[in-house]
Amino acid sequence: MNKIFCYSITFLNLYMYYLKFILIFSVFLVFNTFCSFSQSLIVGIPSADIAEKGNIEITHESQVNFWEKPNSWNSFNFFCYGINKRTEATLAFNNMNSSGSDNLSLGLGGKHVIPLTDSKWETKITAGSNLLYSIPRKDIGYWVYSHLSFRLPKTKTRLTGGLSYGTEQSFGFRRFTNEEGVFQTKPIRPLSVMLGFEQHLFKNVSLVADWYSGTHDLAALITAIQIDIKHHVLIFGYKLPNNLEKSGHALVLEFMISLPTRKK
Repeated sequence: MNKIFCYSITFLNLYMYYLKFILIFSVFLVFNTFCSFSQSLIVGIPSADIAEKGNIEITHESQVNFWEKPNSWNSFNFFCYGINKRTEATLAFNNMNSSGSDNLSLGLGGKHVIPLTDSKWETKITAGSNLLYSIPRKDIGYWVYSHLSFRLPKTKTRLTGGLSYGTEQSFGFRRFTNEEGVFQTKPIRPLSVMLGFEQHLFKNVSLVADWYSGTHDLAALITAIQIDIKHHVLIFGYKLPNNLEKSGHALVLEFMISLPTRKK
């Protein structure tokens, strides 16, 4: 028991050093040259943007809660490659966390965007899917989604709404005790509503938010500030879960690095 406590303290200390490094690194970058950029996520849901053709986007998202007991940390990792102006391939490594990573999964798939109107409204349909593989359980699942998005011409506000359906490899399990007092788990395979909001504020700074409906592992409202730094993105946000019994509050840190694979 003492060893587990010592390992937990060591892990949290290391993670706090990691957060401090990211914070210092981001402050340094903020004072460099800025330009607007986009990434394949708003915060937690897919965006209507595509990785630039020939570029690899590496995205890491951490959700951490160090002020409640037990402390928690969960992470999502994405690698996106821009195939062309409308299509990207994705590789995901999700649910590495402080609770033992019992739902660690790999995902392989892609996303395609179909523009519907001119640049004034920027109306798009986005569709994507991932084949999921659970590392601990060695079983296979999937995730599919689609949404419609448009941008208000005067304020440049982008609004997004759509549907998502996936298996427990992404959305987790419902844990409960049955009438006989036996602890059980039940796979969650939700049909969820996805909503997104993106509003440019000034220079390289935007206010972003997204929401999943339901009571699964991803069901939450996340609001955040996005900072675009050359071809990279930093996001600082807060997660407000739909159901506190399923998931807790968390600070959200996300960064995306875009790397070209060919000379332009």
